[in-house]
Amino acid sequence: MGLLQEIIFGLVTGSYIAIAAIGFTLIYGIVNMINFAYGEYISIGAFIGFLAAHTLPGPLPVAVVVAMIGGGVVSIILARGFFTPINHTGPVPMLLTSIGLGIVLRNGLRLVGGRSARYFETETSTFQFDAIPDLPVGPVDLLGGFFVTSEQLVVVGSAVAVFASIHLLLTRTDVGIAMRAMGDDESLARVRGIDTQLIRDSVWVLAGVLAGLAGVLMAVQTNVSADTGFSHILQILSAAILGGAGSPYGAILGAYVIGLVLAVSTAFLPSSMTGLSSAVAFVILIAVLLIKPSGIAGTEVREA
Repeated sequence: MGLLQEIIFGLVTGSYIAIAAIGFTLIYGIVNMINFAYGEYISIGAFIGFLAAHTLPGPLPVAVVVAMIGGGVVSIILARGFFTPINHTGPVPMLLTSIGLGIVLRNGLRLVGGRSARYFETETSTFQFDAIPDLPVGPVDLLGGFFVTSEQLVVVGSAVAVFASIHLLLTRTDVGIAMRAMGDDESLARVRGIDTQLIRDSVWVLAGVLAGLAGVLMAVQTNVSADTGFSHILQILSAAILGGAGSPYGAILGAYVIGLVLAVSTAFLPSSMTGLSSAVAFVILIAVLLIKPSGIAGTEVREA
C-alpha cells in the first residue's frame, strides 16, 4: 500500500479525532476540568446515531443530527447532575468524578447495548486514483495509487465544517467571545457582567454536540460499541495536549499530527509491530512537550 494511501487514512483519522478534541479542550479551557468520561459521551452519541439510523426514515445525515442533539442533551444533564454541584471543589474532585462517571456509563452501555459490535449500513462509493507513478522506497511505495471512499470524504468534510463553525462562533458571536474571556480569566469575566454559569452550560452542550458528531463518524469508520469512544480517548487527550491544552485550534493541529503519525508509522512498521504505532505517536508527543511544554499552539506562561 502506498504512502499516499496511509496519508489519506491519517487525514480521516485526524478529522474525527479533531472534532472530539475540540469538545474535550473546550471543557478543559473554559470549565477547567479534564473530563475522562468524554469517551463515553462519544459512545453514547454513536449509539444514539445508530438507533436513529434504524428507526427514523431518511438518510444518514438525519441520524447524525439526532446524535448531535442527543449528545448535547446528555452532556448538559450529566454536567448539571454530577459536575456543577462540585464545581467549587476544584479540578481534582471533578477529575475523579469524571473517571467514575466514565466507568459507570461504559458499563451501562454494555448492559443496555450488549458487548457485540454493531455496524452502520451505508452505501459506499469508492474513488480510485491510479495515475500517480509508483516509486517504491524501502518497505512501502513512496507514492502509488490511492482510493478515497464517500464515507471518508464525509468525515473530512464534516471536520472542515466544524472548524469553520467553531472559528465563527469564537470570533463573531457574543457567546463565543464570552467563552474566550472566561477561558482567560473567569473572575474578570464575572466582574465584567458575563453569566459564567450560562457560558459553562453552553460549553457542555457544545462539547456534547461535538461528541455526538464524532461518535457517529468514528462508528461509521469502525463500529458501534461501548468502547467506541473509550478506545480513542488517549488519542483525543494527546491531540489536545500536543496542540496546547485549552486551544481549539491547537487541538485541530494536534489531532492531525496524531492521525498522520499513527497511519504513516503503520506503513513503515513490520506487520508484527503495528500495535506499536500508538507508542510512536506518544513518543512524538513527549518529544514535542520536552521542547515546548505548552504544546505546539500553546501560550508560554512566564512567572513574574
